[in-house]
Amino acid sequence: MAFDYKSWRNGFILIILRLACVLGLGLLAFSLPNATSNDLVLFISLYSVLFLVTIFPAPYTARAIILLLMIYAIGTNAILAWGPWLDGNVFFVALIILSGLLFDQRIDILAVFISIFTFATIGIMQQLGKYHFSAPGVPTTTPLDWIAYTVNFSVLSVILVIAIARFKNEFARIVGQTQSMFQTLIAERSQLENKVRERTEELEAQTNQLRTSTTVARTIAEIQDVSMLLGAVTDQISEKFEYYHVGLYILDEQKKIAFLQAASSTIGKQLIGQGFRVESDRRNALNKVVELNRAEITSDIEDPNFIRDPNFPITRSRMMLPLAVRGNVIGVLDLHSDQPKAFGTQDAEILQTLADLAAISFDNARLLNETKNLVNQLEVNTSFQTRKTWLKLTTRQKPAYQYTPAGVRPLFSKDKVNIEGMLVPLVLYGETIGTIKLKRKGGISEWSDRERLLVEKIADQVALALENSRLVEEAQKSALRDQMIANISTRVRETLDVESVIRTAATELRRVFDLKEAEINIGPHQPESGAVRKNANFLRLK
Repeated sequence: MAFDYKSWRNGFILIILRLACVLGLGLLAFSLPNATSNDLVLFISLYSVLFLVTIFPAPYTARAIILLLMIYAIGTNAILAWGPWLDGNVFFVALIILSGLLFDQRIDILAVFISIFTFATIGIMQQLGKYHFSAPGVPTTTPLDWIAYTVNFSVLSVILVIAIARFKNEFARIVGQTQSMFQTLIAERSQLENKVRERTEELEAQTNQLRTSTTVARTIAEIQDVSMLLGAVTDQISEKFEYYHVGLYILDEQKKIAFLQAASSTIGKQLIGQGFRVESDRRNALNKVVELNRAEITSDIEDPNFIRDPNFPITRSRMMLPLAVRGNVIGVLDLHSDQPKAFGTQDAEILQTLADLAAISFDNARLLNETKNLVNQLEVNTSFQTRKTWLKLTTRQKPAYQYTPAGVRPLFSKDKVNIEGMLVPLVLYGETIGTIKLKRKGGISEWSDRERLLVEKIADQVALALENSRLVEEAQKSALRDQMIANISTRVRETLDVESVIRTAATELRRVFDLKEAEINIGPHQPESGAVRKNANFLRLK
């Protein structure tokens, strides 16, 4: 709060008046026994005026003038009664001091002249015999006494006037400095409040952006379809951040062409699928984003090289963000605003995080789709291989078994057995490798859903058990073949003699394949007699 000099003076004079009322009451009580009737009338009248001015509200100037007149009256009365021999000069000194303190103008100088004029007037009249002191027993007064009295008072008054003037000047200077500093503090406080308000608004805006970014990120993270993901990115950013156009570009492998894959605006949707060349030009914002892997912000106010897109004529601010995965830029997120200077550094940081998440989600969705395709291909190949393997297996083995009261017996292809009841397929990797036929006793043909489900689960386990048995059988056969090859190889390598090697090899081949004859010929290739013949009983190698 600024220093109010007028309020201070009003409070100051009120304090003086109250103090004067208290001291005046004591002085009045002390003076009553020895005072004359005139003094009593004067003192009581002055005290009454002092009391009324103190109690009742009055203007400052009126209070100050009345106070000074009362002091002057008391001082003059003291001089008229005792001359220069008592305390009259004390009241005149008080008159000068209070005149300097209570008024801005040089009233104290006027009070000095009035005081000296009063002394001189009374002294001259007393020396001329025209006036006699009212108090009894006053010493004889000479002109020299009045001159000394007046000179001493004048010197003291001048000193007081100079001191009061210096005090008031210094006080005014301090008050001015205080007010100046106070105004400076007010201005700085106002600036600080504005900065705090601006910072608070920025923090609120940033918090809202972070909250919006979190919402958009949650929506994006839940989408696994690539096309839906790209569309959701542009639509969500445009809607939540209030940008009138958001486009998403995907680069080709050479990073020379950017294809628009999704857009939020109507005009942008019409441009989906078009390719835009990433030109090797430093002024091309698209090229700078791809080459430097950082955000690019342009505005029609700050950037003299701002290039307007004819497809989006109302764009006044534009920001492009790289879509990067593991440091590799795979696309660009293009944001348009119809407001000047709509994008800042904080916007770029928040939206860049969202762009990175969109790039990672896109890459994950792409990898997921590729993985699904590979799994589907693997399932198709597995299904085909399963069908081929079991078709080959069932052509050379007994295809079925039947449980009868006489026991379990095999069914051959020539047997024609029809069983009315529940038929459950044996499914392995999506291929039916057999069936289970069940018939109840007593001619009951109805099966509950629970029973059917139980049989289906059993059929699944049977199919897996059959596949495991087949794999174990193949593994055993493969182990036997490997063991046979190892044995033959070991026996053939037991000698370094060519004839012994050929004899051992022919013997082992005949033994292993149970051949009637095994012949190994060593020499140049002869087409007419070197053909290979193979049947169930004979193998010839040339």
